[in-house]
Amino acid sequence: MMQKASQKEAFSPFFPEDLPDIVRGHEIWIEHSMQNVSPGDPVACVLCFGHNMKSDKAVQVKKVSPAIFSALGENRTVEVSTAEDHLLMQFIPTFAGYHTIGVEYDGGILNLPHPGLEGPKYYQQYTKTILPVCQVRNCQVEWIYQTISDLIVGHELEIIPLGYRRYKVGEHILLKILYDGHGLPEATVYGIHSGNQEKPLERTTDQKGMVEFELEKDGKWMFKVGHRDPEKGVKGLYDKKVMTATFTIMNVGE
Repeated sequence: MMQKASQKEAFSPFFPEDLPDIVRGHEIWIEHSMQNVSPGDPVACVLCFGHNMKSDKAVQVKKVSPAIFSALGENRTVEVSTAEDHLLMQFIPTFAGYHTIGVEYDGGILNLPHPGLEGPKYYQQYTKTILPVCQVRNCQVEWIYQTISDLIVGHELEIIPLGYRRYKVGEHILLKILYDGHGLPEATVYGIHSGNQEKPLERTTDQKGMVEFELEKDGKWMFKVGHRDPEKGVKGLYDKKVMTATFTIMNVGE
Protein backbone atom coordinates (compact mmCIF):
# COMPACT_ATOMS: atom_id res chain seq x y z
CA MET A 1 0.00 0.00 0.00
CA MET A 2 2.90 2.38 0.66
CA GLN A 3 4.06 1.80 -2.91
CA LYS A 4 0.67 2.83 -4.29
CA ALA A 5 0.60 6.03 -2.26
CA SER A 6 4.12 7.03 -3.34
CA GLN A 7 3.19 6.66 -7.00
CA LYS A 8 0.20 8.98 -6.65
CA GLU A 9 2.52 11.53 -5.04
CA ALA A 10 4.46 11.74 -8.31
CA PHE A 11 1.35 13.01 -10.14
CA SER A 12 -0.06 15.25 -7.39
CA PRO A 13 -1.79 18.37 -8.79
CA PHE A 14 -1.06 20.38 -5.62
CA PHE A 15 2.64 21.08 -6.11
CA PRO A 16 3.62 24.78 -6.17
CA GLU A 17 4.02 26.28 -9.63
CA ASP A 18 7.66 27.15 -8.99
CA LEU A 19 8.69 23.50 -8.95
CA PRO A 20 10.46 22.06 -12.02
CA ASP A 21 7.95 20.62 -14.49
CA ILE A 22 9.26 17.08 -14.18
CA VAL A 23 8.65 17.18 -10.41
CA ARG A 24 5.11 18.57 -10.47
CA GLY A 25 3.75 15.97 -12.86
CA HIS A 26 5.02 16.53 -16.41
CA GLU A 27 5.90 13.53 -18.55
CA ILE A 28 7.11 12.73 -22.05
CA TRP A 29 5.06 10.90 -24.67
CA ILE A 30 5.14 10.24 -28.41
CA GLU A 31 2.53 11.24 -30.99
CA HIS A 32 2.34 10.78 -34.76
CA SER A 33 -0.17 10.97 -37.60
CA MET A 34 1.48 8.40 -39.86
CA GLN A 35 -0.76 5.97 -41.77
CA ASN A 36 -0.09 3.44 -44.53
CA VAL A 37 3.68 3.52 -43.97
CA SER A 38 5.80 1.34 -46.26
CA PRO A 39 9.51 0.48 -46.10
CA GLY A 40 11.54 3.44 -47.32
CA ASP A 41 8.95 6.06 -46.33
CA PRO A 42 10.16 8.89 -44.07
CA VAL A 43 8.50 8.68 -40.66
CA ALA A 44 8.02 11.71 -38.41
CA CYS A 45 6.99 11.57 -34.75
CA VAL A 46 6.84 14.24 -32.09
CA LEU A 47 8.13 13.88 -28.54
CA CYS A 48 5.86 15.93 -26.29
CA PHE A 49 6.44 17.13 -22.74
CA GLY A 50 3.51 18.23 -20.61
CA HIS A 51 0.74 16.71 -18.54
CA ASN A 52 -2.02 14.32 -19.61
CA MET A 53 -1.45 14.88 -23.36
CA LYS A 54 -1.23 18.68 -23.11
CA SER A 55 2.21 19.54 -24.50
CA ASP A 56 3.88 22.61 -22.96
CA LYS A 57 7.42 22.69 -24.26
CA ALA A 58 10.28 20.77 -25.83
CA VAL A 59 12.81 19.00 -23.64
CA GLN A 60 16.50 19.40 -24.41
CA VAL A 61 17.73 17.21 -27.25
CA LYS A 62 20.87 16.27 -25.33
CA LYS A 63 18.77 14.69 -22.58
CA VAL A 64 16.86 12.22 -24.76
CA SER A 65 17.95 8.87 -26.19
CA PRO A 66 15.59 7.61 -28.93
CA ALA A 67 15.73 4.20 -30.58
CA ILE A 68 13.66 2.06 -32.94
CA PHE A 69 13.02 -1.54 -31.92
CA SER A 70 11.80 -4.25 -34.31
CA ALA A 71 12.07 -7.94 -35.09
CA LEU A 72 15.54 -7.30 -36.53
CA GLY A 73 16.84 -5.59 -33.41
CA GLU A 74 17.55 -2.04 -32.28
CA ASN A 75 18.28 0.96 -34.50
CA ARG A 76 19.44 4.28 -33.08
CA THR A 77 19.56 6.10 -36.43
CA VAL A 78 16.94 8.63 -35.42
CA GLU A 79 17.24 12.31 -36.33
CA VAL A 80 16.06 14.63 -33.54
CA SER A 81 15.41 18.37 -33.85
CA THR A 82 13.65 21.05 -31.79
CA ALA A 83 10.28 22.53 -32.72
CA GLU A 84 8.17 25.12 -30.91
CA ASP A 85 6.69 22.95 -28.16
CA HIS A 86 8.07 19.49 -28.89
CA LEU A 87 10.97 17.54 -30.37
CA LEU A 88 10.67 16.16 -33.91
CA MET A 89 12.00 12.62 -34.42
CA GLN A 90 12.51 11.20 -37.91
CA PHE A 91 13.66 7.85 -39.27
CA ILE A 92 13.20 5.61 -42.31
CA PRO A 93 12.01 2.00 -41.82
CA THR A 94 13.67 -0.49 -44.16
CA PHE A 95 11.34 -3.48 -43.77
CA ALA A 96 7.72 -4.34 -42.96
CA GLY A 97 6.40 -5.17 -39.50
CA TYR A 98 5.75 -3.45 -36.22
CA HIS A 99 8.33 -0.83 -35.20
CA THR A 100 8.44 0.30 -31.56
CA ILE A 101 9.70 3.85 -31.08
CA GLY A 102 11.21 4.20 -27.61
CA VAL A 103 12.72 7.21 -25.85
CA GLU A 104 14.58 7.64 -22.58
CA TYR A 105 14.63 11.11 -20.98
CA ASP A 106 17.28 11.89 -18.38
CA GLY A 107 15.78 14.45 -16.02
CA GLY A 108 18.89 14.46 -13.85
CA ILE A 109 19.39 14.99 -10.13
CA LEU A 110 17.23 17.61 -8.40
CA ASN A 111 17.61 18.68 -4.77
CA LEU A 112 14.60 20.77 -3.74
CA PRO A 113 13.83 22.50 -0.42
CA HIS A 114 10.04 22.10 -0.65
CA PRO A 115 8.24 20.16 2.11
CA GLY A 116 8.08 16.47 1.31
CA LEU A 117 10.73 16.75 -1.40
CA GLU A 118 13.82 17.24 0.72
CA GLY A 119 16.92 15.43 -0.43
CA PRO A 120 18.31 14.89 -3.94
CA LYS A 121 16.39 12.61 -6.30
CA TYR A 122 17.20 11.26 -9.74
CA TYR A 123 14.42 11.73 -12.33
CA GLN A 124 14.19 9.39 -15.32
CA GLN A 125 11.35 9.00 -17.83
CA TYR A 126 10.52 6.52 -20.58
CA THR A 127 8.00 6.46 -23.40
CA LYS A 128 7.16 4.39 -26.44
CA THR A 129 4.62 3.89 -29.21
CA ILE A 130 4.18 1.26 -31.92
CA LEU A 131 4.04 1.95 -35.67
CA PRO A 132 2.95 -0.68 -38.24
CA VAL A 133 4.93 -0.68 -41.50
CA CYS A 134 3.28 -2.49 -44.45
CA GLN A 135 5.03 -4.00 -47.46
CA VAL A 136 2.32 -2.62 -49.76
CA ARG A 137 0.16 0.52 -49.65
CA ASN A 138 -3.16 0.35 -47.79
CA CYS A 139 -2.49 -3.16 -46.52
CA GLN A 140 -5.07 -4.64 -44.17
CA VAL A 141 -2.81 -7.22 -42.53
CA GLU A 142 -3.47 -7.45 -38.79
CA TRP A 143 -0.16 -8.36 -37.24
CA ILE A 144 -0.31 -9.47 -33.63
CA TYR A 145 2.73 -9.82 -31.43
CA GLN A 146 2.95 -13.47 -30.41
CA THR A 147 5.07 -13.28 -27.25
CA ILE A 148 5.74 -10.70 -24.59
CA SER A 149 9.44 -10.72 -25.49
CA ASP A 150 8.53 -9.19 -28.87
CA LEU A 151 7.20 -6.13 -27.07
CA ILE A 152 9.89 -5.47 -24.45
CA VAL A 153 12.43 -2.78 -25.33
CA GLY A 154 14.31 -2.96 -22.02
CA HIS A 155 13.32 0.28 -20.32
CA GLU A 156 13.77 0.27 -16.56
CA LEU A 157 10.05 1.02 -16.14
CA GLU A 158 7.95 -0.10 -19.09
CA ILE A 159 4.34 -0.51 -20.19
CA ILE A 160 3.74 -3.62 -22.31
CA PRO A 161 0.55 -3.91 -24.42
CA LEU A 162 -0.20 -7.63 -24.49
CA GLY A 163 -1.61 -8.96 -27.76
CA TYR A 164 -1.05 -5.60 -29.43
CA ARG A 165 -3.10 -4.99 -32.56
CA ARG A 166 -5.09 -2.25 -34.26
CA TYR A 167 -7.73 -1.45 -31.68
CA LYS A 168 -11.33 -0.31 -32.10
CA VAL A 169 -13.67 1.60 -29.79
CA GLY A 170 -15.13 -0.64 -27.10
CA GLU A 171 -12.25 -3.13 -27.13
CA HIS A 172 -10.11 -3.69 -24.06
CA ILE A 173 -6.35 -3.26 -23.92
CA LEU A 174 -4.40 -5.45 -21.51
CA LEU A 175 -1.20 -3.90 -20.16
CA LYS A 176 1.65 -5.36 -18.13
CA ILE A 177 3.81 -2.99 -16.10
CA LEU A 178 7.43 -4.11 -15.87
CA TYR A 179 10.01 -2.78 -13.46
CA ASP A 180 13.52 -4.14 -13.95
CA GLY A 181 11.98 -6.87 -16.07
CA HIS A 182 9.42 -8.04 -13.50
CA GLY A 183 5.71 -7.35 -13.09
CA LEU A 184 5.04 -4.38 -10.79
CA PRO A 185 2.10 -5.06 -8.43
CA GLU A 186 -0.22 -2.44 -6.91
CA ALA A 187 0.96 0.24 -9.33
CA THR A 188 -1.46 3.04 -10.21
CA VAL A 189 -1.88 3.31 -13.99
CA TYR A 190 -3.67 6.18 -15.73
CA GLY A 191 -5.48 6.03 -19.05
CA ILE A 192 -5.81 9.41 -20.77
CA HIS A 193 -7.80 10.12 -23.93
CA SER A 194 -6.80 13.21 -25.91
CA GLY A 195 -10.38 14.47 -25.76
CA ASN A 196 -10.79 13.98 -22.00
CA GLN A 197 -7.50 15.11 -20.49
CA GLU A 198 -8.96 16.38 -17.21
CA LYS A 199 -10.54 13.09 -16.17
CA PRO A 200 -8.10 10.22 -16.72
CA LEU A 201 -9.14 6.67 -15.98
CA GLU A 202 -7.34 5.10 -13.02
CA ARG A 203 -6.60 1.43 -12.45
CA THR A 204 -4.32 -0.59 -10.16
CA THR A 205 -2.19 -3.50 -11.32
CA ASP A 206 -2.68 -6.96 -9.88
CA GLN A 207 0.05 -9.06 -8.27
CA LYS A 208 1.49 -9.87 -11.72
CA GLY A 209 1.61 -6.23 -12.81
CA MET A 210 -1.41 -6.59 -15.12
CA VAL A 211 -4.10 -3.99 -15.71
CA GLU A 212 -6.91 -3.59 -18.25
CA PHE A 213 -8.63 -0.55 -19.79
CA GLU A 214 -11.64 -0.22 -22.06
CA LEU A 215 -10.95 2.04 -25.05
CA GLU A 216 -14.15 4.05 -24.75
CA LYS A 217 -13.41 6.58 -27.51
CA ASP A 218 -11.64 6.66 -30.86
CA GLY A 219 -8.44 8.60 -31.47
CA LYS A 220 -5.36 9.03 -29.28
CA TRP A 221 -4.74 7.34 -25.94
CA MET A 222 -1.88 7.53 -23.46
CA PHE A 223 -1.20 5.23 -20.52
CA LYS A 224 1.04 6.37 -17.66
CA VAL A 225 2.65 4.87 -14.57
CA GLY A 226 5.10 6.18 -11.99
CA HIS A 227 7.40 4.51 -9.51
CA ARG A 228 9.86 5.65 -6.81
CA ASP A 229 12.67 3.42 -5.61
CA PRO A 230 14.84 4.37 -2.60
CA GLU A 231 16.87 1.19 -3.10
CA LYS A 232 18.35 2.77 -6.23
CA GLY A 233 19.68 5.74 -4.29
CA VAL A 234 23.42 6.36 -4.58
CA LYS A 235 25.15 7.47 -1.39
CA GLY A 236 26.40 11.02 -1.67
CA LEU A 237 24.46 11.69 -4.90
CA TYR A 238 20.72 11.07 -4.48
CA ASP A 239 18.44 9.21 -2.07
CA LYS A 240 15.98 7.65 -4.52
CA LYS A 241 15.13 7.29 -8.19
CA VAL A 242 11.84 8.71 -9.48
CA MET A 243 10.58 7.18 -12.75
CA THR A 244 7.68 7.66 -15.13
CA ALA A 245 6.72 5.55 -18.16
CA THR A 246 4.11 6.22 -20.84
CA PHE A 247 2.75 4.33 -23.82
CA THR A 248 0.60 5.82 -26.58
CA ILE A 249 -1.84 4.53 -29.19
CA MET A 250 -2.57 6.95 -32.02
CA ASN A 251 -5.36 5.41 -34.05
CA VAL A 252 -8.10 3.66 -32.09
CA GLY A 253 -10.76 3.22 -34.78
CA GLU A 254 -14.52 3.51 -34.66
